[in-house]
Amino acid sequence: MQDAAIAIILFTDSYAYKKERKQKEQPESESTDSLIEIAANLEYIRDKIWNNKEFKQMIKNQNLLRPLASLTIFKLNNHSNQEVDRLRFNVRQESRWCLSRFHYNGDAQDFADLVNVQYGKVTCISLSTAGGIGEEKNEDIYIGLENICNFLREQHEGRNSSWLPSFQPLPLLVRMTEEQIEEEGAIEEVEAQMKNKGYYDIKYYANWVKAETLNHFIQW
Repeated sequence: MQDAAIAIILFTDSYAYKKERKQKEQPESESTDSLIEIAANLEYIRDKIWNNKEFKQMIKNQNLLRPLASLTIFKLNNHSNQEVDRLRFNVRQESRWCLSRFHYNGDAQDFADLVNVQYGKVTCISLSTAGGIGEEKNEDIYIGLENICNFLREQHEGRNSSWLPSFQPLPLLVRMTEEQIEEEGAIEEVEAQMKNKGYYDIKYYANWVKAETLNHFIQW
């Protein structure tokens, strides 16, 4: 776990550094080997996190949530190299699955930790850069919308489960999440999907997120 976490953190730091250099000079693209390695590390974490409290705590101890959140909006559309795009897409998908499973098995404190790394906002922003084409792209959008829908719903309603951690409603976290979604145009990405005529109930989930966000501002 520690080796995988260190590799992901170093990769994310390197990516952030390259983004900062972009204004001054053309940054070098990641090698295919490095992208394959990071995707494998993310897959390892994704599989281990499933209903594993000790492993989730190790993720928090390694400060891994923020790098995972950053990788959910990993830039695609490198038209000069489709193979690099495909590998970047894999990295982004695996990081989303890691956070999704962390959320799915999470308790109230885990939800607070996800809010602290702006899980709601990065999930919505990622809709504008969904990977793939046609049905594959719609599936990517659907997964993002479903994740944020479930995240908001469980904060609103709480969770009462015999096999997952139970908790009461989390109104403060709801407010913070919905405010994050409103920031930096994230809600506009949700609104754009309200017109999506693709498969996977995209319009339904987009309308649900929009309605929940509007309800927040009416109530507060």
